[in-house]
Amino acid sequence: MTECRGAGQMGRGRAMSTRQNQRAAERERCTVSIEGLSSSTTDIQLKNLLRSIGPIEMFKMIPQQRKAVATFSSPQHAASFQMSFHRHMIDLSHIDVSLIDG
Repeated sequence: MTECRGAGQMGRGRAMSTRQNQRAAERERCTVSIEGLSSSTTDIQLKNLLRSIGPIEMFKMIPQQRKAVATFSSPQHAASFQMSFHRHMIDLSHIDVSLIDG
């Protein structure tokens, strides 16, 4: 299992192609952005949703922006959360889940 802290090694002195860098960055993303939240959605609801996929290291809710950001302990959990809950309906709002750089 890949860990997110200190994600990735440099390409041993030689430059990696942009496509490889992009793919590596996508693989290593542990942080998800959850947007389009209903004003009635609570942090407890979101934490329960997040923990249904895997352990979270950080969670921050930004009610003014109807948004939350969470960091999973592994990139696989973050990708799984995005696949499972992107466009999912919570409190009559469809949420948008995207992987972001932590």
